[in-house]
Amino acid sequence: MILEEYKDTLINIVQMYYPASREELSQVVDYSINKRYKEVPIRVENSYNKEVENTTLLALTDYIISREPILTANGVMFKKHADVPNPLTAVIQQFLDARSIHKKQMFQFPKGSEDFEKYNLMQSLNLGPFMR
Repeated sequence: MILEEYKDTLINIVQMYYPASREELSQVVDYSINKRYKEVPIRVENSYNKEVENTTLLALTDYIISREPILTANGVMFKKHADVPNPLTAVIQQFLDARSIHKKQMFQFPKGSEDFEKYNLMQSLNLGPFMR
């Protein structure tokens, strides 16, 4: 992907200064890329799940362009927040689910009874998972 983008950009720039057909310039750029480009092997380490992947610099560049991770110092990459589920969302959903369960249980007992008050407290404080 990156080589095609590079080639296209280079042809557009050269065409401004050297009036030649796109096909002619494409052959020249292809020759130059084939002559000068060298695959550079690299090793990418995932410190979260302790995995190591052997790849090339070109493949990593394509990954960065297509996925647009957050890049930091020393080559550290993070997934964007939109790509990874937020753990806080799951916790909040768990509390909401527990609240609705306890609210349903609360209305099964007469108002003012001990069980009614117990489930009322559990649904209002969202302590359902902790008070079993």
